[in-house]
Amino acid sequence: LVDKALEVFATQIEEKKLKLSSEVPEDLPDVQVDPNKITWVLTNLIANALRYAEGRISISAGHSGEWVRLSVADDGAGIAPEDQSRIFDKFVRVKTDQAPGGTGLGLAICKEIVHAHKGTIWVDSSSEGGSTFSFTMPVAQKT
Repeated sequence: LVDKALEVFATQIEEKKLKLSSEVPEDLPDVQVDPNKITWVLTNLIANALRYAEGRISISAGHSGEWVRLSVADDGAGIAPEDQSRIFDKFVRVKTDQAPGGTGLGLAICKEIVHAHKGTIWVDSSSEGGSTFSFTMPVAQKT
């Protein structure tokens, strides 16, 4: 899913001269998700990172118990603490000079898709710089 999402942005990453790192272990368990919907979530998070990144974007994944976590991080300006609690709401946009425009629906849709898969989505950021958007997906049950 990560490779599929990254293919869409290869040209933009190269044009912006961003350094991309992807740390997705080969031995992650299968997840119980709609691959098209989760690819949409990843694509949206990567597109947002492209808007704000100043030099680096990193994708990582990990496994803990019954969950797989995916994260998209950038080294951009960061998100003020007072905005972090609202950015997953519909029509909310953090105003910056870097990313004018947009409807404020992308993260709200991400939240709905992740919640429909019984997962959680959140952001770790500071106004000093950098943001990491992470979400969880349930490990597929073995039958």
